[in-house]
Amino acid sequence: MVTLEDISFSYTAHGVPVPVFEHFSATFEEGRITAVIGPSGCGKTTLLRLIAGLLSPQSGNILMQRPRIGFIFQDFGLLPWLTVERNAGLGLEALGVPADERRRRVSDILEELGLSKWRKAYPVRLSGGMQQRVAVARALAIDAGLILMDEPFSSLDALTRESVQDMLRAIQRTHQTTIILVTHSIEEAVYLADTILILDGSMPVKDFMPVQNPHRWEHTPNHPGEQAATFSSQGQRSSELSSSSNPRENAAYLSAVGRLRHAFDEAVAQKAGVATAGQSPAGPSATNPAGRSPASVATLEKAPKGVSGIISTLSPSVSKFLIKTAQIVAAAIFVCVVWWAAAALLKRPFLPSPWLAFAKFSENLHKGIFQIHVLASARRVFLALLVAGPLAWMLGLLAGRVRFFDNFFAPLIYFFHPLPKVAFLPILMLFLGLGDASKVALMALVIFGQLFVTGRDAAKSIAPALLDSVKILGFSRFSIIRLAIVPSTTPSLMSALRVSLGTAIAVLFLSETFASIDGLGWYIMDAWSRVDYPDMYAAILALSLFGLILYLIIDAIEAYLLRWRQNN
Repeated sequence: MVTLEDISFSYTAHGVPVPVFEHFSATFEEGRITAVIGPSGCGKTTLLRLIAGLLSPQSGNILMQRPRIGFIFQDFGLLPWLTVERNAGLGLEALGVPADERRRRVSDILEELGLSKWRKAYPVRLSGGMQQRVAVARALAIDAGLILMDEPFSSLDALTRESVQDMLRAIQRTHQTTIILVTHSIEEAVYLADTILILDGSMPVKDFMPVQNPHRWEHTPNHPGEQAATFSSQGQRSSELSSSSNPRENAAYLSAVGRLRHAFDEAVAQKAGVATAGQSPAGPSATNPAGRSPASVATLEKAPKGVSGIISTLSPSVSKFLIKTAQIVAAAIFVCVVWWAAAALLKRPFLPSPWLAFAKFSENLHKGIFQIHVLASARRVFLALLVAGPLAWMLGLLAGRVRFFDNFFAPLIYFFHPLPKVAFLPILMLFLGLGDASKVALMALVIFGQLFVTGRDAAKSIAPALLDSVKILGFSRFSIIRLAIVPSTTPSLMSALRVSLGTAIAVLFLSETFASIDGLGWYIMDAWSRVDYPDMYAAILALSLFGLILYLIIDAIEAYLLRWRQNN
């Protein structure tokens, strides 16, 4: 299936080449499972990335039958913002398969893997074993002839790991798929692989020790709910089984693990020029319980009584909204109590009772005064967001992913961003006049810098494996941006919008005090100049409510866009 002919590959660190493989050759047979084991840093993952085409060797050739390749990463490589059905069908989407055909093929595979009822769920709701099965489903959906697996079971608990290993072996037997499995576990290599490739940990790797695993474990269910394990050695069925039904407790299996561990230790020691001390082969790191537990267990808790019980029966988004509203109301009541106590204690005209401010607020609202000024302020804020937001975020993402844009834009932003933007207001008024244009431009300057820096940092922090999981399926660069880069940076965008809006409203208040006849900032200063303190505080309340409504709108948008983060 795959042949590596005399390949050499080096990474570059600080301008210095670091060799990983030198004149390395290996062969991986079709329809078999090959395990690659070795110490950390010996090039196991690099080997998979070379075979997948994510990296290219500096010399040598990689020959294969050009099958469709499925790559299952250590963290499963699922996109958290796509449902199980969409994740499993992502490879078919890259191949241009029509939506109806995608759904049909994915539905059959999810049924085979026991994931049908979870097809509309997001990965956050799945256990580790279930996520691993979704990753396998993606590879099976495209009829992958070659599946590359990079320590796929390392993050699973012991029982789930065993269950998924059994599932993988059964699927491989059914579909006759070629699998190359990178693992740190000698036990896992013995249990799953037909051939075991030992990388001895030398740098660079020039050769390897292939071990033909004579032991093949087959699991044939006698009847639903029960499995019987049989052990074959060199193709001959053995009638001598241990009394345990778990093949991992079989004496022959434990002996094979010990022999492989000893061979691995000898290979590493020989390469390092160190004489091995007589070490007795160790068995598995831990024995496995005889019983099996399912990958996930649904538990139902009795709903609490009272208000909390009513809230718990609602949808998660509605419950969170009600809880947040209750918290805001409680905070407002606390502020009003403190305000009332301070007014009663100081008895100064510039600090009237909150009830006077509320009465004035109600009066202005009834007359439609506040609505006029709120609309004027809202218009300026939204125009600033429209002018600066999309451009700043797009350039930030480009700077985070493309070195040229980073080298060009980042120094400019870092030069201007720390400067107080209010200092530019007189200059903007000279160029743009005293109307809305200068005020919108001032807020746009504030928003632009904050969104650019956040977008750049968010794009830089995207996990490479997440991008690789989309790239290896054959998507175009634009599709990678649409499917991976934009969704993965959306949480940072929402956080940056909150910060930018808070700063923009503060700048709005100041800018509206210059050459304005409307807006909440202007009205507050006008009431102050009229020495109408209840009216001034009423306007401050209106400005606070305006900011609060904007924040709630962002929260609602975030709850919808990031619903994939909710685990209930």
